[in-house]
Amino acid sequence: MERLIHANDNAREANVTLWIFEGSSLYVLIVSVALALAGFRYAYDRLGFGTWASAGVGAAPLVLASVYVLTLKLGKPKSYDVDVFRSLGTRLMRGVAKTGVLLVKLELHGLSPHKRQHPYAK
Repeated sequence: MERLIHANDNAREANVTLWIFEGSSLYVLIVSVALALAGFRYAYDRLGFGTWASAGVGAAPLVLASVYVLTLKLGKPKSYDVDVFRSLGTRLMRGVAKTGVLLVKLELHGLSPHKRQHPYAK
């Protein structure tokens, strides 16, 4: 009977997971924990809030990070969150351009009325 040889270098295929945070969204958790601790200390020491009010201030970054990961990262394609923010930014700029408050020139996807030629075209 022959012996089966199995690959044991699964580290390349592993993905770090901690609760709902996996892969690069783990950085969101780390930053939100740091902001939560800083917010708690600031509210408790500088602003003089009580313990529970300071805990509420500290919990806000954790709640926002969880909502961000649940709605825009978990189970979505890799660049889904970037595409959502880019789409919202484009809609905001179009709304600002339509009001005339700011002079905004939008030339997206070649929809400009001015036809451009390549610099080396004859």
